[in-house]
Amino acid sequence: MKNIFYFIVIFAIACNSNEQQNNRAPESFRVENTIVNQEVATISWSQSVDPDGDNVQYIIELEGKSIATINRLNYTFTHLTQNKTYQGFVTATDGKGGNTKVDFSFTTSSNGNTSTSFNIPSELKSYYKDVDFSKRNQELRDVLATLTIGKHATFLKYPERHAYLYKADRSQDNENQVVLLYTGEKRYWKEYEGSNYHPQTFNTEHVYPRSKIESTAQADLHHLRACDTKVNSNRGNLPFTQGQGQARQIGGGWYPGDEWKGDVARMVLYLNIRYNENMGSDISTGSIELLLKWNAEDPVSYIEKNRNNVIEAAQGNRNPFIDNPYLATLIWGEKSAENRWK
Repeated sequence: MKNIFYFIVIFAIACNSNEQQNNRAPESFRVENTIVNQEVATISWSQSVDPDGDNVQYIIELEGKSIATINRLNYTFTHLTQNKTYQGFVTATDGKGGNTKVDFSFTTSSNGNTSTSFNIPSELKSYYKDVDFSKRNQELRDVLATLTIGKHATFLKYPERHAYLYKADRSQDNENQVVLLYTGEKRYWKEYEGSNYHPQTFNTEHVYPRSKIESTAQADLHHLRACDTKVNSNRGNLPFTQGQGQARQIGGGWYPGDEWKGDVARMVLYLNIRYNENMGSDISTGSIELLLKWNAEDPVSYIEKNRNNVIEAAQGNRNPFIDNPYLATLIWGEKSAENRWK
């Protein structure tokens, strides 16, 4: 009888061990928004489903302390300190050792104004870690300008652009081809003007015209694009202007095209915070208002995201308005642009 009893106990322990080994953690989820004022913050998150059908609860942590374990999909923190950045975690748990943890952060305000806390992608958190996103208007512009200038560690000479530009402008479908600005045409990357290859069908467009820009900015990759030679000549140094459809001259201005107007706007906005380049009527016939309109109407594309990554590796800095076009809205107002950090 004793042998049978020992066998049953050992068998039960083994079964329990196997169950723990086979247990799967709840599925990934994300904190979707944070509403913050001076002393109160409410976070909410998407539901996490357990693949084994187990009941999921959420453990709330703030500043290294466990606050609560709940079933609902939101939590409100009270009695917070004004003008302070808080960090915490929401952990989805099945109670059987399966846990999925997501971090969040928010900054309380000092003036009672409601603000939105961003969910910055993990790959960008280190880059933006010193930015106080509770700031607005000129204060936020100054903070982003300081970051963008400070991160610009490598200053390329103009001929050096060839080593990076065609990786930045490469096609998503074929890495040996570049996508040309204003037309979207694809060309073999070696066809750039000045190479040893023939034919030579495209050259470098300065979105902010060379004749109007500070000399140190001329080799900044963030506003250089591969462009058909004839199209580039047609654009010249004309200011951007309102239009519709394909890229073309309209009156005394240049419309970049429906698919490219947002790209152009975000490049010019970058040059403003990096070099304090003006955004007046000699650059845009509608001044900054037109650029902000385009920033809102034309979402960030694959090629913009690829360019940002390639150029960061080459120069050290990023275009923050590609990472999140909504930053321009927080600085200059006008039409609300896409918030990529919801």
